[in-house]
Amino acid sequence: MSKSLLKRFEWKDKLLALIVPLLVLVAWQSAVSLQLFSEMILVPPLTVMNTLVDLARTGDLTNNIISSLKRVLSGFLLGASTGFFLGLLMGLSSLLDRFVGPLIKACKQVPQFALMPLIILWFGIDEVSKVVFISIGAFFPMVFNTYQGVSGVPKKYRELARVFNYKSFRYLTKVILPGALPSIITGVRHSLGLSWMFVVGAELFGSESGVGYMMVWARQLFQIDIVMAGLFVIGIIGFTMNIILQIIEKRVLRWRVSFDGRMA
Repeated sequence: MSKSLLKRFEWKDKLLALIVPLLVLVAWQSAVSLQLFSEMILVPPLTVMNTLVDLARTGDLTNNIISSLKRVLSGFLLGASTGFFLGLLMGLSSLLDRFVGPLIKACKQVPQFALMPLIILWFGIDEVSKVVFISIGAFFPMVFNTYQGVSGVPKKYRELARVFNYKSFRYLTKVILPGALPSIITGVRHSLGLSWMFVVGAELFGSESGVGYMMVWARQLFQIDIVMAGLFVIGIIGFTMNIILQIIEKRVLRWRVSFDGRMA
């Protein structure tokens, strides 16, 4: 198949992906125009856009987004790094996997939002509790994806490493991590996505800044346009994060093809 034809299919896919959002906007505007819902409850799309412009002009939107992103970055780095190292050790050590694995799986079954009262009791309602809460969301996808990636490295790679007498560090960096990298990248993508979701929940409790705080404060004042504008911002930022990480993941997988060719 020619490159021009492939590009044509890609453009068609992108156009098709826009159909549903456009239909949602049309249905949204139609519901308001036909007075099926009061504008006090369902704010028109144009009003939401104007609210976003006003919030951006005053700087409130930018400041709240920056506050949320700082919390996400801190919680993500704490949770994802902890999950990565634990998943790596569990994948390399069957003994550790047997001891720690059941406990991690049991903890995963507890809804993370149910832990928020306990986190507040231990860490208060300051920034530390929010970072801890976000890090819990980042931890579980990272530990499970890292473990699956490391334990799923093909046996032929491990045997070939023994033939070349790879020592521990070289074995880890040349065989285990490259073989597990696609799964690790998937864990990063899921961890970051959950971190962004969890930051909104964290900001519902005693926060003085952030997108979640902006939405809670607007709800108390019955400013539904700001609440819906916050939802729009959350969706756009989360979608953008996912797209960026998907691009990185594709490049990693392209590199993995050459790795597989050398190791085969």
